[in-house]
Amino acid sequence: MRRVVIPLVLIFSISVALGSFFETGHSQTADEQNEQTTLSGDLLNSPLAQDILEKIEQTRQWIADLEQREYEKTKAQEELEERRAVALERLNQDLLEWENLWSNYTSRAAFERFVEDKPPAIQGVFWDQFEFKEMKVNAGRAALKEVIANGGSLSEAREAYHTAAETKRIELIEMNAQFNVNHNLAYYKQQLLFNSTGQITLNPFTQSKLDEYTVDYRSDPQYLLANPQDKFASESMETSPDTKCREGYIVVHRLPSDDYTCVTEATAEMWERFGIGEIVDKSAIFDEYSLTPKVKTNPGTQCIDGYIVVYHLEARQYGCVLQATADDWIQDNKAEIHELTQFILDKDDQKEVDNQVFEINQEIGILYDEHAIDQNQLKKKYDQIYKDQETLAKEDEKNLSLEFISDGNMTKKEFSDRIKEIRKKHEIKRDQILEDKFQAIENLNTEFHKKMQEMASQYNANPKIKITWISEKSIFQAASR
Repeated sequence: MRRVVIPLVLIFSISVALGSFFETGHSQTADEQNEQTTLSGDLLNSPLAQDILEKIEQTRQWIADLEQREYEKTKAQEELEERRAVALERLNQDLLEWENLWSNYTSRAAFERFVEDKPPAIQGVFWDQFEFKEMKVNAGRAALKEVIANGGSLSEAREAYHTAAETKRIELIEMNAQFNVNHNLAYYKQQLLFNSTGQITLNPFTQSKLDEYTVDYRSDPQYLLANPQDKFASESMETSPDTKCREGYIVVHRLPSDDYTCVTEATAEMWERFGIGEIVDKSAIFDEYSLTPKVKTNPGTQCIDGYIVVYHLEARQYGCVLQATADDWIQDNKAEIHELTQFILDKDDQKEVDNQVFEINQEIGILYDEHAIDQNQLKKKYDQIYKDQETLAKEDEKNLSLEFISDGNMTKKEFSDRIKEIRKKHEIKRDQILEDKFQAIENLNTEFHKKMQEMASQYNANPKIKITWISEKSIFQAASR
């Protein structure tokens, strides 16, 4: 068998050619790759050299094919992206034309045409109702998306939607009351007297609140509108915007007469509704971040964007706060988020509590009146005893004077000494009467205070009602917890 000897120069040349190829293969141009590698001299007759040369050419062709396919793929991808962009633009244009075509048939457009036929004074109420409905629908959609995003089934998503978007009858009644108040069609404090079914249960508490709106002509808005120059139509006094009115009264700027006066909150509410007065200090009534300034913030309040209604546990009231603040408060157990339905039912319970508190305070008031009568009678009793003692003293002095005149043996000094004795004796008795009077009153007050404490202990077992001592007024008073 003949052995083929390949010169070292041939091996070296092939190695250099292959090394050069693999180092620069991807950077070569198409023309460079299409160039053929040729042999010269003795290599022309070498089978091994011919085989290596053939493999080099095959490798070049393989790389060229790969680059061509990659180039074609890139071009195709670019063309696809261009077609997608064109298709998306056409789709958006079609959607815009579709929306314009059906814009008159959307729920908002249809509702707008419905509201246009209503009196201007009540259109705002209808729009508030529409927005409340939209808020419920959006809540349902958000709940549905959340279930789907968490891998829930379609039935679970539908159930979540219906639960979140559901509007109960008591919610409609409550929100309609608030909407009417916000648009000056009803009195806020009157609406608070209605329960969740839209009814008023007449009891001592509700009757007393309704009586606040039974006004005479001097504070009747209709009379004041017809008689703007009547400055004495309501209780007048030296009042300024900074005046501190007595309990239950607030300062109001009377617009027709351009002065200030203290009136009840019910009267102030009526005056503001009819535009003849303006409450000076609205800090306790208006909420800066609420879109419903005439109704105190509650779970049905629609706050401005970025704010949410929470119940602050320490302040025991609702407020609109930033979402981030609400999250921090809830995490620190400082606040809670309450459902509208539960808020309404709690109001029903509170009405019963308010009536109980009212009746208890009436009972306490009667006890105080009876105690005042007992005090007065006790004072009259001891005042009469004191007066009788003074009469006896005068009679003793009179009798001694007659004795001094009729008895010539009594000297002036003896008469004077005996007068002093009589006066001292009766003065001691009068002091004793005053002391007995003071002690009797003190015993009466102690007995009454003990009775009130027993009454407070009895009611303080109630988780919703408490009776406490009000030091500013020096009286016991019932209140809801």
